[in-house]
Amino acid sequence: MIKLSNEVKVGAVAIVTILVFIWLYNFLKGKEYFKSTGYYYSVYDNVGGLAESSPVEINGYKVGVVQSIDFLNETSGKLLVVFSVSKGFKLPENTVAEITPVSIIAGMKVQFVYGNGPGFYSPGDTIPGRLAESLLNIVETELHPIKEKMISLINVLDSTISSLNEIMDPEFRKNLQGTMANLNSTSESIDNIIGSKEKDLKATLENISKFSRMLSDNTEKMSSTISNLESITDTLAAADIYTSVLNLKKSLEKASSLIDNLNNGKGSAGQLFTNDSLYINLNNSLANLNLLLQDMKTNPKRYVHFSLFGKKNNQ
Repeated sequence: MIKLSNEVKVGAVAIVTILVFIWLYNFLKGKEYFKSTGYYYSVYDNVGGLAESSPVEINGYKVGVVQSIDFLNETSGKLLVVFSVSKGFKLPENTVAEITPVSIIAGMKVQFVYGNGPGFYSPGDTIPGRLAESLLNIVETELHPIKEKMISLINVLDSTISSLNEIMDPEFRKNLQGTMANLNSTSESIDNIIGSKEKDLKATLENISKFSRMLSDNTEKMSSTISNLESITDTLAAADIYTSVLNLKKSLEKASSLIDNLNNGKGSAGQLFTNDSLYINLNNSLANLNLLLQDMKTNPKRYVHFSLFGKKNNQ
Protein backbone atom coordinates (compact mmCIF):
# COMPACT_ATOMS: atom_id res chain seq x y z
CA MET A 1 0.00 0.00 0.00
CA ILE A 2 1.34 3.36 -1.04
CA LYS A 3 1.68 5.73 1.81
CA LEU A 4 1.06 9.37 0.95
CA SER A 5 3.00 12.06 2.58
CA ASN A 6 1.38 14.87 4.46
CA GLU A 7 2.39 17.34 1.77
CA VAL A 8 0.51 15.39 -0.89
CA LYS A 9 -2.55 15.15 1.31
CA VAL A 10 -2.50 18.88 1.97
CA GLY A 11 -2.05 19.62 -1.72
CA ALA A 12 -4.96 17.33 -2.68
CA VAL A 13 -7.25 18.90 -0.13
CA ALA A 14 -6.27 22.38 -1.37
CA ILE A 15 -6.99 21.42 -4.99
CA VAL A 16 -10.40 19.96 -4.09
CA THR A 17 -11.20 23.01 -2.00
CA ILE A 18 -10.27 25.33 -4.87
CA LEU A 19 -12.40 23.31 -7.33
CA VAL A 20 -15.39 23.34 -4.96
CA PHE A 21 -14.97 27.09 -4.45
CA ILE A 22 -14.81 27.70 -8.20
CA TRP A 23 -17.89 25.53 -8.78
CA LEU A 24 -19.81 27.23 -5.93
CA TYR A 25 -18.85 30.69 -7.21
CA ASN A 26 -20.05 29.89 -10.71
CA PHE A 27 -23.17 28.23 -9.35
CA LEU A 28 -24.04 31.37 -7.43
CA LYS A 29 -23.52 33.31 -10.68
CA GLY A 30 -25.94 30.98 -12.42
CA LYS A 31 -23.38 28.89 -14.28
CA GLU A 32 -24.08 25.20 -14.00
CA TYR A 33 -21.37 22.96 -15.42
CA PHE A 34 -23.23 19.73 -14.82
CA LYS A 35 -26.41 20.76 -16.60
CA SER A 36 -26.98 20.59 -20.36
CA THR A 37 -27.22 24.18 -21.61
CA GLY A 38 -26.88 26.04 -24.89
CA TYR A 39 -25.44 29.47 -25.44
CA TYR A 40 -27.10 32.24 -27.45
CA TYR A 41 -25.95 35.74 -28.25
CA SER A 42 -27.62 39.14 -28.63
CA VAL A 43 -26.24 42.57 -29.47
CA TYR A 44 -27.61 45.74 -27.80
CA ASP A 45 -26.97 49.43 -28.05
CA ASN A 46 -27.91 49.77 -24.38
CA VAL A 47 -28.50 47.03 -21.80
CA GLY A 48 -30.31 49.37 -19.37
CA GLY A 49 -28.49 48.10 -16.28
CA LEU A 50 -28.58 44.37 -17.11
CA ALA A 51 -25.90 42.46 -15.17
CA GLU A 52 -24.31 39.05 -15.31
CA SER A 53 -26.32 36.25 -13.66
CA SER A 54 -29.55 38.13 -14.39
CA PRO A 55 -32.41 35.70 -15.08
CA VAL A 56 -33.50 34.72 -18.56
CA GLU A 57 -37.21 33.87 -18.73
CA ILE A 58 -39.86 32.62 -21.09
CA ASN A 59 -43.36 33.79 -20.13
CA GLY A 60 -42.12 34.47 -16.59
CA TYR A 61 -40.43 31.06 -16.16
CA LYS A 62 -36.66 31.02 -15.65
CA VAL A 63 -34.88 29.03 -18.36
CA GLY A 64 -31.34 30.40 -18.06
CA VAL A 65 -29.07 33.22 -16.97
CA VAL A 66 -26.93 35.95 -18.47
CA GLN A 67 -23.40 34.51 -18.70
CA SER A 68 -21.47 37.58 -19.73
CA ILE A 69 -21.70 41.13 -21.06
CA ASP A 70 -18.84 42.58 -23.11
CA PHE A 71 -18.29 45.20 -25.76
CA LEU A 72 -18.70 43.82 -29.26
CA ASN A 73 -15.62 45.77 -30.37
CA GLU A 74 -13.63 48.77 -29.30
CA THR A 75 -15.24 51.34 -31.63
CA SER A 76 -18.96 50.58 -32.07
CA GLY A 77 -19.99 50.86 -28.43
CA LYS A 78 -22.41 47.94 -28.90
CA LEU A 79 -22.67 45.31 -26.18
CA LEU A 80 -22.60 41.53 -26.70
CA VAL A 81 -24.67 39.56 -24.20
CA VAL A 82 -24.27 35.79 -23.84
CA PHE A 83 -27.17 33.73 -22.50
CA SER A 84 -27.04 30.18 -21.21
CA VAL A 85 -30.37 28.50 -21.83
CA SER A 86 -31.41 24.97 -20.96
CA LYS A 87 -31.37 22.74 -24.01
CA GLY A 88 -34.87 21.58 -23.15
CA PHE A 89 -36.22 24.78 -24.69
CA LYS A 90 -36.26 25.57 -28.39
CA LEU A 91 -36.44 29.17 -29.51
CA PRO A 92 -38.45 29.77 -32.73
CA GLU A 93 -36.95 32.06 -35.32
CA ASN A 94 -37.87 35.75 -34.99
CA THR A 95 -37.77 35.35 -31.20
CA VAL A 96 -36.56 38.57 -29.54
CA ALA A 97 -34.42 38.77 -26.40
CA GLU A 98 -36.01 41.74 -24.68
CA ILE A 99 -34.36 43.35 -21.68
CA THR A 100 -37.13 44.39 -19.32
CA PRO A 101 -37.35 45.52 -15.67
CA VAL A 102 -38.02 42.87 -13.05
CA SER A 103 -39.65 45.54 -10.89
CA ILE A 104 -38.97 49.13 -9.94
CA ILE A 105 -36.16 48.18 -7.52
CA ALA A 106 -35.18 44.62 -8.50
CA GLY A 107 -33.03 45.29 -11.58
CA MET A 108 -33.35 43.94 -15.10
CA LYS A 109 -33.94 40.57 -16.73
CA VAL A 110 -34.10 39.07 -20.21
CA GLN A 111 -37.49 37.98 -21.50
CA PHE A 112 -37.63 35.83 -24.63
CA VAL A 113 -40.59 36.99 -26.74
CA TYR A 114 -41.42 34.05 -28.98
CA GLY A 115 -41.43 34.53 -32.74
CA ASN A 116 -43.53 32.73 -35.33
CA GLY A 117 -40.78 30.59 -36.90
CA PRO A 118 -40.91 28.70 -39.16
CA GLY A 119 -37.63 27.21 -37.91
CA PHE A 120 -35.79 27.29 -34.59
CA TYR A 121 -32.56 28.88 -33.42
CA SER A 122 -29.65 26.59 -32.61
CA PRO A 123 -27.20 27.09 -29.73
CA GLY A 124 -24.57 29.56 -30.81
CA ASP A 125 -26.95 31.66 -32.93
CA THR A 126 -27.40 35.38 -32.46
CA ILE A 127 -30.92 36.39 -31.43
CA PRO A 128 -32.29 39.89 -32.11
CA GLY A 129 -32.32 41.96 -28.95
CA ARG A 130 -34.08 45.07 -27.81
CA LEU A 131 -34.39 47.17 -24.67
CA ALA A 132 -37.91 47.63 -23.30
CA GLU A 133 -38.87 50.94 -21.85
CA SER A 134 -38.14 50.94 -18.14
CA LEU A 135 -40.85 51.24 -15.57
CA LEU A 136 -39.37 54.51 -14.37
CA ASN A 137 -39.49 55.92 -17.87
CA ILE A 138 -43.07 54.71 -18.26
CA VAL A 139 -44.06 56.21 -14.93
CA GLU A 140 -42.25 59.44 -15.75
CA THR A 141 -43.93 59.61 -19.16
CA GLU A 142 -47.36 58.97 -17.66
CA LEU A 143 -46.87 61.35 -14.75
CA HIS A 144 -45.33 64.18 -16.76
CA PRO A 145 -48.70 65.67 -17.88
CA ILE A 146 -49.99 65.32 -14.33
CA LYS A 147 -46.83 66.99 -13.07
CA GLU A 148 -47.36 69.93 -15.43
CA LYS A 149 -50.99 70.24 -14.35
CA MET A 150 -50.01 70.09 -10.67
CA ILE A 151 -47.45 72.84 -11.20
CA SER A 152 -50.06 74.97 -12.98
CA LEU A 153 -52.57 74.27 -10.20
CA ILE A 154 -50.05 75.20 -7.53
CA ASN A 155 -49.31 78.46 -9.34
CA VAL A 156 -53.04 79.25 -9.53
CA LEU A 157 -53.50 78.41 -5.85
CA ASP A 158 -50.53 80.57 -4.94
CA SER A 159 -51.96 83.47 -6.94
CA THR A 160 -55.38 82.94 -5.37
CA ILE A 161 -53.97 82.85 -1.86
CA SER A 162 -51.99 86.01 -2.55
CA SER A 163 -55.15 87.74 -3.80
CA LEU A 164 -57.06 86.58 -0.72
CA ASN A 165 -54.32 87.88 1.53
CA GLU A 166 -54.57 91.25 -0.20
CA ILE A 167 -58.36 91.29 0.15
CA MET A 168 -58.45 90.03 3.74
CA ASP A 169 -57.07 93.19 5.29
CA PRO A 170 -58.00 94.07 8.91
CA GLU A 171 -60.83 96.39 7.85
CA PHE A 172 -62.34 93.74 5.57
CA ARG A 173 -62.13 91.14 8.33
CA LYS A 174 -63.82 93.54 10.72
CA ASN A 175 -66.61 94.19 8.22
CA LEU A 176 -66.92 90.47 7.56
CA GLN A 177 -67.24 89.75 11.26
CA GLY A 178 -69.92 92.43 11.52
CA THR A 179 -71.77 90.96 8.56
CA MET A 180 -71.65 87.48 10.09
CA ALA A 181 -72.94 88.89 13.38
CA ASN A 182 -75.82 90.57 11.53
CA LEU A 183 -76.56 87.34 9.72
CA ASN A 184 -76.64 85.46 13.01
CA SER A 185 -78.96 88.09 14.47
CA THR A 186 -81.19 87.95 11.40
CA SER A 187 -81.27 84.16 11.58
CA GLU A 188 -82.30 84.30 15.23
CA SER A 189 -85.01 86.84 14.39
CA ILE A 190 -86.32 84.62 11.61
CA ASP A 191 -86.33 81.64 13.97
CA ASN A 192 -88.29 83.67 16.53
CA ILE A 193 -90.79 84.84 13.91
CA ILE A 194 -91.26 81.34 12.58
CA GLY A 195 -91.61 79.99 16.11
CA SER A 196 -94.25 82.56 17.04
CA LYS A 197 -96.16 82.09 13.78
CA GLU A 198 -95.81 78.32 13.65
CA LYS A 199 -99.51 77.72 14.31
CA ASP A 200 -100.53 80.28 11.69
CA LEU A 201 -98.15 78.73 9.17
CA LYS A 202 -99.53 75.26 9.88
CA ALA A 203 -103.09 76.57 9.52
CA THR A 204 -102.17 78.31 6.25
CA LEU A 205 -100.53 75.18 4.88
CA GLU A 206 -103.55 73.15 5.95
CA ASN A 207 -105.89 75.60 4.18
CA ILE A 208 -103.72 75.42 1.07
CA SER A 209 -103.88 71.65 1.26
CA LYS A 210 -107.69 71.77 1.61
CA PHE A 211 -107.93 74.19 -1.31
CA SER A 212 -105.77 71.93 -3.44
CA ARG A 213 -107.90 68.95 -2.43
CA MET A 214 -111.07 70.92 -3.32
CA LEU A 215 -109.61 71.77 -6.72
CA SER A 216 -108.76 68.14 -7.26
CA ASP A 217 -112.26 67.00 -6.23
CA ASN A 218 -113.94 69.55 -8.53
CA THR A 219 -111.75 69.04 -11.54
CA GLU A 220 -114.63 67.70 -13.63
CA LYS A 221 -116.89 70.62 -12.68
CA MET A 222 -114.17 73.14 -13.45
CA SER A 223 -113.56 71.45 -16.77
CA SER A 224 -117.28 71.64 -17.54
CA THR A 225 -117.39 75.34 -16.54
CA ILE A 226 -114.39 76.12 -18.72
CA SER A 227 -116.05 74.28 -21.59
CA ASN A 228 -119.23 76.36 -21.10
CA LEU A 229 -117.18 79.55 -21.04
CA GLU A 230 -115.50 78.50 -24.25
CA SER A 231 -118.90 77.81 -25.77
CA ILE A 232 -120.20 81.24 -24.68
CA THR A 233 -117.08 82.87 -26.05
CA ASP A 234 -117.55 81.09 -29.36
CA THR A 235 -121.21 82.20 -29.43
CA LEU A 236 -120.30 85.81 -28.73
CA ALA A 237 -117.66 85.66 -31.41
CA ALA A 238 -120.17 84.24 -33.87
CA ALA A 239 -122.69 86.96 -32.96
CA ASP A 240 -120.35 89.66 -34.23
CA ILE A 241 -120.50 91.79 -31.07
CA TYR A 242 -118.02 94.23 -32.54
CA THR A 243 -120.35 95.12 -35.45
CA SER A 244 -123.33 95.46 -33.11
CA VAL A 245 -121.44 97.76 -30.79
CA LEU A 246 -120.23 99.78 -33.78
CA ASN A 247 -123.81 100.18 -35.05
CA LEU A 248 -124.97 101.17 -31.56
CA LYS A 249 -122.22 103.75 -31.43
CA LYS A 250 -123.33 105.21 -34.76
CA SER A 251 -126.99 105.30 -33.60
CA LEU A 252 -126.01 107.07 -30.38
CA GLU A 253 -123.99 109.59 -32.37
CA LYS A 254 -127.01 110.29 -34.61
CA ALA A 255 -129.29 110.64 -31.58
CA SER A 256 -126.80 113.00 -29.98
CA SER A 257 -126.69 115.06 -33.21
CA LEU A 258 -130.50 115.17 -33.35
CA ILE A 259 -130.73 116.34 -29.75
CA ASP A 260 -128.12 119.01 -30.44
CA ASN A 261 -130.20 120.22 -33.42
CA LEU A 262 -133.31 120.34 -31.27
CA ASN A 263 -131.49 122.30 -28.58
CA ASN A 264 -130.10 124.70 -31.20
CA GLY A 265 -133.54 125.27 -32.76
CA LYS A 266 -132.74 123.74 -36.09
CA GLY A 267 -135.69 122.41 -38.08
CA SER A 268 -139.42 122.53 -37.29
CA ALA A 269 -139.07 120.43 -34.20
CA GLY A 270 -136.17 122.59 -33.02
CA GLN A 271 -138.19 125.78 -33.59
CA LEU A 272 -141.04 124.23 -31.71
CA PHE A 273 -138.82 123.49 -28.78
CA THR A 274 -136.89 126.75 -28.74
CA ASN A 275 -139.18 129.47 -30.30
CA ASP A 276 -141.94 130.83 -27.93
CA SER A 277 -143.71 132.87 -30.66
CA LEU A 278 -144.48 129.74 -32.63
CA TYR A 279 -145.91 128.23 -29.51
CA ILE A 280 -148.01 131.37 -28.85
CA ASN A 281 -149.28 131.54 -32.43
CA LEU A 282 -150.11 127.87 -32.37
CA ASN A 283 -151.88 128.31 -29.07
CA ASN A 284 -153.86 131.30 -30.41
CA SER A 285 -154.75 129.37 -33.54
CA LEU A 286 -156.02 126.51 -31.44
CA ALA A 287 -158.06 128.96 -29.31
CA ASN A 288 -159.60 130.51 -32.40
CA LEU A 289 -160.31 127.09 -33.82
CA ASN A 290 -162.01 126.18 -30.58
CA LEU A 291 -164.19 129.33 -30.77
CA LEU A 292 -165.06 128.52 -34.36
CA LEU A 293 -166.10 125.02 -33.44
CA GLN A 294 -168.24 126.32 -30.57
CA ASP A 295 -169.93 128.85 -32.91
CA MET A 296 -170.53 126.14 -35.51
CA LYS A 297 -172.09 124.04 -32.84
CA THR A 298 -174.27 126.93 -31.62
CA ASN A 299 -175.23 128.33 -35.04
CA PRO A 300 -174.87 125.52 -37.54
CA LYS A 301 -177.16 127.24 -40.06
CA ARG A 302 -174.61 129.91 -40.63
CA TYR A 303 -172.25 127.41 -42.05
CA VAL A 304 -174.50 124.64 -43.48
CA HIS A 305 -177.40 125.24 -45.94
CA PHE A 306 -179.45 122.12 -46.37
CA SER A 307 -183.11 121.63 -47.51
CA LEU A 308 -185.02 118.57 -48.43
CA PHE A 309 -186.94 120.52 -51.06
CA GLY A 310 -184.18 122.60 -52.36
CA LYS A 311 -185.56 125.83 -50.85
CA LYS A 312 -183.17 128.18 -49.36
CA ASN A 313 -184.07 130.30 -46.31
CA ASN A 314 -182.44 133.61 -46.18
CA GLN A 315 -181.86 134.77 -42.71
